[in-house]
Amino acid sequence: MSRVPRATGTMLAGCAAHWMMPQWFGGRPVPVQAIAMVAVDPALRGAGHGGALMRAMLREGRQSGAALSILCPATIPFYRRLGFGRGGVTCQWSAPPAAFTQAGAAASDLWPSDPLDAVPLARLRRPLLAERNGLPERTEALWTLALCPDGEPSHLYRNDDGYIALTPPQDRRLAIADACLTSERALRPAMALLAGFRAQVDHVTWRGGPDDPLALLAGDGVALDAREEWLARPLDVTTALETRGYPDWLSETVAFEVDDGLFSGNRGQYHLTVAQSKGTVTRSGQVIEPPARIGIAAFASLFTGHANARALWRAGLLHGDEKMISRLQRLFCSAACWMPDRF
Repeated sequence: MSRVPRATGTMLAGCAAHWMMPQWFGGRPVPVQAIAMVAVDPALRGAGHGGALMRAMLREGRQSGAALSILCPATIPFYRRLGFGRGGVTCQWSAPPAAFTQAGAAASDLWPSDPLDAVPLARLRRPLLAERNGLPERTEALWTLALCPDGEPSHLYRNDDGYIALTPPQDRRLAIADACLTSERALRPAMALLAGFRAQVDHVTWRGGPDDPLALLAGDGVALDAREEWLARPLDVTTALETRGYPDWLSETVAFEVDDGLFSGNRGQYHLTVAQSKGTVTRSGQVIEPPARIGIAAFASLFTGHANARALWRAGLLHGDEKMISRLQRLFCSAACWMPDRF
């Protein structure tokens, strides 16, 4: 992890932290810069220090090889001016323990495990990275945040198909710190484990995606309490397009033009050819068909799959003829983009 300070004279005006990690899109990892802890001295706000700090951070990320920058914002307009767009969601779910009651399921099919050893958990989680959109390949620090959310190790249970980590009940609430339940063989014992807390707690809470398996199987009382958005900012459009994956059944070529007010290297036309789930980009050549046109923030939402091409076109954020819009729709219309991690 690196920290970037911003000073004015001899006074520290602000600071931020960032680190590099892979984040998976379309079944392949993309090099990403994660940004956190952005802060400016309240007495010095409004003087442009925050924008200067973030521009320096983004330039450093691009120079370090990151194709994309992501963050969990306290405010959206500030980051939108820097080229960030909506990248994905984190859903906060809750349900009473009785909602997890499953006939024939036994919590004993899970066994206690060491929450300080993330190696076997990373192996269990890896297939989900390829199936989902937006999940980060966790660093050691992210594993610590996930499994020790309050600085104390959670109670971890797992089998060969998944795991679930629980924090101790507090104020009649049980929080799932982290979970990866890849099949019924892990999901149903995990639900039996949660149902066993019905005498101790009134609610179980957890973070997940829009199609979270616990939410899909839970009975009466399951609720979506919050839906938080995280932001993404393309740093190197060519690298982003060539490292992510695409539908393996699709062979397609599309032309589009990107406008980026910060990185001149991102501005201009792109010809993207996709075959066998891999994309190849060319930046020059004869223009045969009129390209679609899109700003860098809207391209972020298209790239991650948070917004599809037709939704962006209807909102006036993507321009082009029907042929190009349809091609972009096929290339980038994929699984909902989400991640449970907050930083």
